[in-house]
Amino acid sequence: MTTPFPLLRLPRLALIPVFQYMELIDVIAVSLLSKKANNVSKIFHKLPFCSVNLIVETDHLDVRVEFEMWRQMGLKYYFNTENIPNLVNVMFQQRAFTRENSGLTASQWLERVLDVTNCELISQLDLKGSQQVDVLDTFATIQNIRKLYVCKECSDSLAKKALEILSPVTTQIILFKIPFETREEFQTFLKSNLNYLDIHTSTFPTFKFALEDLMVTNALKLNLNDGKLNLKEINQFFKNWMENKCDPRLEHLIVCTSEDVDEKNLLEGLKTVSLPRDRKRAFHYSKQVDKSSESFSGGYDIRSTDRKKATITLG
Repeated sequence: MTTPFPLLRLPRLALIPVFQYMELIDVIAVSLLSKKANNVSKIFHKLPFCSVNLIVETDHLDVRVEFEMWRQMGLKYYFNTENIPNLVNVMFQQRAFTRENSGLTASQWLERVLDVTNCELISQLDLKGSQQVDVLDTFATIQNIRKLYVCKECSDSLAKKALEILSPVTTQIILFKIPFETREEFQTFLKSNLNYLDIHTSTFPTFKFALEDLMVTNALKLNLNDGKLNLKEINQFFKNWMENKCDPRLEHLIVCTSEDVDEKNLLEGLKTVSLPRDRKRAFHYSKQVDKSSESFSGGYDIRSTDRKKATITLG
C-alpha cells in the first residue's frame, strides 16, 4: 500500500527545487491536476518561450510543444478511451490524457496546457476533426496563429465556425476544402479582412473558384494553387484591376493555370511596360504575412486609372 505524498503542502522553499528539477513534460502534467497545481507550476517553474502545433482530430487533440529545436514534447487528449495507443518514443516525449485521468474536458485541458506553457504563438493549427470536438470556446482566446490548415477530413460545420473565430488572428489560412454550401457564404468569407489565403482548388474540383470570387477577395495575399481560372479570366481580372473594379486591399496575387501560358493572350488589351529580366526589384507588404517582402525581376508593369502600379511576372 502506498501513501499519497502531499506535494502541494510543502513549504515554498521546498517546492522551488522540486519544480526546477522536473522534466518540462512533468511540469505540464502536474499543472493539469487542479487549478492550484496549475498556479503552483507557473510560480515555481517558469517555462521558457514556446510555440505550439495543434491538431484537432476526430477522436483526440494532439498538441506538440516546442521550446527549442531539440526540446519537444507531445501531449494528447483522447475522447475515445478504448484505443489509446502506447506512446513510447525515445526521441520525442509524449503523454496521453483523457477525461477520466485528468478530470478535464477537451476544452478545459487545452486551455490549461496553453496557460501553463505561457504559449505566445500557435505555429500551426490543423483542423481534421468533427463536430464532437468542444474546443471552439478555447479558440476564441487564441491571439496569434501562424498557419491554419483546413484539411479535407474536417467537417464543414467545425471548419466554418473555426474560420469565423480564428481568421482575424491568423497570418496564413490554407484551405484543402471549401466548407461553404453556397457561393454567397464563400464570398462573405472572402470579403473578411484576411492576411494570406492559400487555396488548393485541385482537392475539391466540384467547387470552382470563379472570377467573381477573385473580384471580391480582399486578402493581402492570395495564392490560387492549381487554380481553375483560364487565361481569359485572368486577363479580365487585370483589366478590372486597371479600372479600379477590384478590392483595393489585395496586394499580391499568385495564380496557377492548367493552360499553356501565351503572353500575347494573357496581356491582350493591357497597356504594359516590359522590364528587363536582369533588373531586380522588391515589393514590401503593408503588413507582414508569411514574409515582409518579395523580390522579383523582369515582368510587365500596368497602371490603374488612379495611377497605382502593379507588376505581372510569369513563371
